[in-house]
Amino acid sequence: MKNIIVTTSVKTTPQLNTKAQNLANELNLKYIIRNKKTIKQLLESAQGALVVYKNKLSYFENDSEFFFHLDTTALKIKNSDNEPLVEIIGKEKQNVLDCTMGLAGDSILLSYYSHNVTSLEKNKIIHLITSSGLKHYASPNEEINKAMRKIITHNFDCIDYLKKTPDNAFDIIYFDPMFSHDIAESNNLSGITPLADSHFKYDEFIKEAYRVARGKIIIKAHFKDNVFERYNFTRIIRKNTKFHFGFLDINQKTKN
Repeated sequence: MKNIIVTTSVKTTPQLNTKAQNLANELNLKYIIRNKKTIKQLLESAQGALVVYKNKLSYFENDSEFFFHLDTTALKIKNSDNEPLVEIIGKEKQNVLDCTMGLAGDSILLSYYSHNVTSLEKNKIIHLITSSGLKHYASPNEEINKAMRKIITHNFDCIDYLKKTPDNAFDIIYFDPMFSHDIAESNNLSGITPLADSHFKYDEFIKEAYRVARGKIIIKAHFKDNVFERYNFTRIIRKNTKFHFGFLDINQKTKN
C-alpha cells in the first residue's frame, strides 16, 4: 500500500478540514493539516497526496495530477455518429456494465444515449475522484449533467464483481484495460498513470464476461494490442487513431 496522505487546499475552511478528515478515515489514510506547504513539500514525506478543494478532489504523485474532467466526452457526444462504441451497441436501450471506469468518459457517453450504465473501478482513489465528479461536476450541457448523475458506480475489482453476478445479467459488458503505451499516447490520461493497474487477467475476465453478458462483450485497446486476435474479437478499424474497438457477439443459443 502506498503512503498516501489526505489534506486540503492552502486556503481552507473548517468544512474542508472535516471533509478531508472524513475521507482519510473512510480510505484508511493519514490526514495532515496543510500549513501552507506546497505539493512538492507534501510529497517529500509521502508517495501521494489526495487534496480536497472547494469544488474538486485532486490526487498528486510525482509530477502528475489526477482530477475529474470531461476529457473528450463532450466532443464524442457532438460527433456521436462517428463513435464506434455507440454504433456497436445500437440505439435500443441496453443495460451496460463498464468494467474499467477510469474517468468514466465512455460511461457518460453511453448514459447520454439513454443506456443504463453501471461502472466499476478497482482503485479506491480513482473511484472516489470520478464518482464525486459524476455527482457534482457542472457541465454547460445539462443533458451531460443528467447523464453523469444516472451512472451507478462501485469500487470493485471487475472480475470479483462478475463472479458474484448471475448469468445473462447485462446486455453489454465493456472494458478498456489501460497499459503504459495506451496512457503514454493519450495526454488526457497522464494524471491517472500512477494509479493504473497494468495486470489484467484476460482469460478469467473473458470467461466470466461471456457468462454474464447476453448481448456483446466490447473492448477498446491500442491498435498494436494482440488481444483482438487472441480472443477472436471482431475489430472495428479506425483510420488515423491509435485505439480500436472490438466485440464478441454472443449467441444465446450457444450458452444454454
